[in-house]
Amino acid sequence: MLEYEKKLKGAFFTSGDVSHYLSDRVIETKTQTILEPSFGDGSFIDAIIDRYIELGWKEHLKKNLYAVEIRESAISQYANNAFLDSEKFISSDFIAVEPFPVDIVIGNPPYVGLNKIPASEQERAQRLLSLHGFNMQSSGSLWFPFIMHSCAFLRNGGTLAFVLPFEITYVRYSKQLWKYLSQHFSELTIVRVFEDIFPDVDVETVLLIAKGYGGSTNFVNYEIYDTRIHLFNGMMSKNASISIESILNGERPFVSNLLDTSHLRVINKLRSKGYIKPISDFCKFKIGYVSADQPYFHPTAKDIKSFRISDKDLIPSIANAKVLKKGIGLEVKPKQVETRLFYPKLAKSNHPYIKHGEKLEVHKRFKCRQRKPWYITPSIETPDIILTVFGDKPRLYVNSGNYLASNSLLCGFLKQKTVSQKQVALSWYNSLTLLSIEMKVHSLGGGVLVFIPGETDRVEVLDPAKLNNVDDSFFAEIDCLLKSSSLDDAYLLGDIYSLRTIGLSQNEILLIQEAVQILRKWRNSRLRKNL
Repeated sequence: MLEYEKKLKGAFFTSGDVSHYLSDRVIETKTQTILEPSFGDGSFIDAIIDRYIELGWKEHLKKNLYAVEIRESAISQYANNAFLDSEKFISSDFIAVEPFPVDIVIGNPPYVGLNKIPASEQERAQRLLSLHGFNMQSSGSLWFPFIMHSCAFLRNGGTLAFVLPFEITYVRYSKQLWKYLSQHFSELTIVRVFEDIFPDVDVETVLLIAKGYGGSTNFVNYEIYDTRIHLFNGMMSKNASISIESILNGERPFVSNLLDTSHLRVINKLRSKGYIKPISDFCKFKIGYVSADQPYFHPTAKDIKSFRISDKDLIPSIANAKVLKKGIGLEVKPKQVETRLFYPKLAKSNHPYIKHGEKLEVHKRFKCRQRKPWYITPSIETPDIILTVFGDKPRLYVNSGNYLASNSLLCGFLKQKTVSQKQVALSWYNSLTLLSIEMKVHSLGGGVLVFIPGETDRVEVLDPAKLNNVDDSFFAEIDCLLKSSSLDDAYLLGDIYSLRTIGLSQNEILLIQEAVQILRKWRNSRLRKNL
């Protein structure tokens, strides 16, 4: 299969040693019937054959092994295998296969969005989910309906064993799946290995093993290993029991449980004493405005002069993070940023610049077509706080200049008059915030953090009310460090001022800093690939 075809079909083929590990772990008797629902390059088929030969059961393969694959070329490679029954190898979209009883479903389902597959397959998958009372946007991945359909094949007591993307542990639509799994299996296990199983793609994977179909459980066994060698030799680095409730509550326990008890003890101490709170308790984040055509809606000084754009039709704005150039500190002050949004609320439609936009066909852009009139950008609000969207250490700014901010930034709005912009900034810059970011904010495939409103709202920060004793010099020093682009030092300075102010010892501060590094290491795809 060509590389672009793999991406379209979500066909990331499983490493042979992982296939063998998973097969060895779940195939226990020669009477178990087995289904591989999407065998691709045949890695799991080969592993199952090897398992049977090793145990002296090869004569049972023809009776026990079923397989499905949508590509006929993959089916043909097993057509003349003496160990197998070719009639049990089905060429079909797995979701279209009528269930028949088996004891084990094992494999590596496609990791592809429903919107990337043919409409007929997409409709079939959505229909399957709706029959279970589930829903998922078309951007959701095919592995979800694959799991659901696989369960329909299992006999009571049966086992499901899949290689799955790590996103199963945190994406919103997976919560309904976890609830279903907990109500239909007596034992659930997630196996996570620091060393990347798919080193050639930006997808971190885990192993899901669900046993005892027909039963129920309230917990997931979480097994953590450093390398494949450790995995294959049973050398577990950590084992934790995770409650289904914590998954359903969106707590991301598969991240927090990478930490040691000593790290979690410091966090729990701060929570129990009320020193930390979700930032949403006093500040709500939203995305900024969507202009639809950044160059047009942010006219240059030359455009403003040429088209006689009045100041009353322009609002100071931050069009992107690049505008927040070197030299800006903790505050974005008036006139520090020259960008302005064209917002002709009272202008007539024959305004020269509006006519210019129509000549450029800006009015035909999708977002503009939804507006009346097309040249008025909606959702204009002036935030109190501005937050960058990408990176390990986001920059938080106090919006002293009353700028608007585009959707390339997050906009924070204070909920309480008793909490100031300055207090929010002081509560943000420290390693405790960085740790909470690692625990609450998801990353893109390559490990880059991306901030969205809902997750950012859950980030825990120091309660601003606890920082009343911090003097103005802290604010001034943070401002100075940020002006000189010393972002790392700004957060470390917060450890000295803020964390010590609430009574944390030097050892406890070091534990928080260490916890940040542990979670960053797990998130760093380059480290996991180059291990």
